[in-house]
Amino acid sequence: MNGLLRIVTFLGCWLVPAGASVAMGALAATDSAVSDPKPAYARVPYAPGEFLLFSIDYGPVNAGEASLEVRDMVESDGRLCYRVESKAISNRFFSAFYMVRDKVVSHIDAETLFSRYFSKRLREGDYRKNIAIRFDHEAGVAHYADRRELEIPFGVHDILSAFYFVRTMDLQPGASAFIHTHSSHKNYDLEVIVHGRETVSVPAGTFDCFKVEPIILGEGLFQFEGKLTIWLTADERRLPVLMKTKVKVGAIDASLKEFTMGETLPEAGPR
Repeated sequence: MNGLLRIVTFLGCWLVPAGASVAMGALAATDSAVSDPKPAYARVPYAPGEFLLFSIDYGPVNAGEASLEVRDMVESDGRLCYRVESKAISNRFFSAFYMVRDKVVSHIDAETLFSRYFSKRLREGDYRKNIAIRFDHEAGVAHYADRRELEIPFGVHDILSAFYFVRTMDLQPGASAFIHTHSSHKNYDLEVIVHGRETVSVPAGTFDCFKVEPIILGEGLFQFEGKLTIWLTADERRLPVLMKTKVKVGAIDASLKEFTMGETLPEAGPR
């Protein structure tokens, strides 16, 4: 059930296999690349206190819960950052034969929305993985906890900050954009395609949404291939309300069951 974490953070939500880079600015015409390092909104659509809880279902069977949370503001390498966490936990029934206890943390620069720090702690069945990365954008280096240092593009995101960055974009049906990503000691490109608008009903309510598909390349938190589709609300909140992914056998859905909005919608960095 590696897909439990996959579907939460693109995602997971963006738990994509990679961290993301300077893909900033509004989505332009189809096949255009985003390179302007500025968010599309004057206001970031999330704030400390935002909490999203998802039901994870493997076909007709509930497998557990996942959450996305903007916990607070922290300082990372002298920069004020949002501390964002994603968790995935299998329920008692699923844990009997495949236990999942995953946690991913990102420190998102409050001014640039770049990632400053990323960590993941994966516990999926017998699989174990721990990674911590500090991103030095000025030097263009990713510093791993194991002391490896790798070159990165300026303004790189991690897999979780990439998801939160997409929420700031000016999504338009038929448009696409590319986000540079970094994970598991590699740099990747992540393409984000906006397929259109749909009305989606989940336990948390009924929402007008943009249907978004991230095209994911490479190994990472997702250890297999499969199409991932995400529905983000078409209002200023850009809440992820539904995520669907195909796995080797069947499909996994993450449906928003409850949410709490953050304290305010803060101003983004200089435009």
